[in-house]
Amino acid sequence: MNNVLILGAKGTLGGQLRKLYPQAVAWDREDADVTNFAALEEKIRALDPLPEAILNCVAFNDVDGAEEKKNAAVALNTVLPWNLAGLTNALEIPLVHYSSNYVFDGVAGEYDETAVPKPISFYGRSKQRGEAGIVSTNPRHYIIRTAVIFGPKGESELSKKSFVDLMIELGAKSGTVKAVNDEINSITYAPDLAAGTQLLLDEARPFGIYHVTNAGGTSWCGFADEIFRILGRDVTVEPVPSTTFPRKARRPAKAILRNTKLPSFRPWQEALRAFLTADPEA
Repeated sequence: MNNVLILGAKGTLGGQLRKLYPQAVAWDREDADVTNFAALEEKIRALDPLPEAILNCVAFNDVDGAEEKKNAAVALNTVLPWNLAGLTNALEIPLVHYSSNYVFDGVAGEYDETAVPKPISFYGRSKQRGEAGIVSTNPRHYIIRTAVIFGPKGESELSKKSFVDLMIELGAKSGTVKAVNDEINSITYAPDLAAGTQLLLDEARPFGIYHVTNAGGTSWCGFADEIFRILGRDVTVEPVPSTTFPRKARRPAKAILRNTKLPSFRPWQEALRAFLTADPEA
């Protein structure tokens, strides 16, 4: 499958998908206003040929900001996916949509694809409602849950720096950085997430919910330690509780996404080394 439409094409994930689908129609915010769905639908229906699938990388990813900018979070994380599900259902094509481990409360610690979501933040609720809207509207869906994405920064001005980029910046300014040690997540390298997406489409895997992350998981503190270990930099990572950094939104204490439906992806440490050494085979 080569004829796909990528929305949010200049973000970190969108950029990696464009590498795998060089013939794709790739739109970002300057190409299409996703909040004006009538216009977006008209633009999509005008494509010739019509896409064989739509890959939606658009999201409101500011977890704390979602507590105040609820309408913006709902527009991108709930309404847009639901509308795209209706359109793709009418066109009889798959919708690929990316969700988050933050749809879970973190009590169980590890979650497979069948686990019942129980979000504890408005961001998590907006993502969970987006999932539910897709499931109820288009049976031809791939909902891909992922977590803590890092990789080459996207071209979009709205593309956020990853935790890796932030730690490298802080480490260059000071010999000590503080990192939270009581929140544990899965970790995901954007090129591996894009490759997992391509695998689903190319192999026409059964529609449904998938967990695509690199194997394993760690705290923010463990993640930072590994960054500086690989880089060989003498930076001390000071473990601190999450209460050290007051934030508006609650986070799950431990939300590891268990992948039970696809071949295992390489450990996050290997993926991190590949990124930091610019060696895709590392």
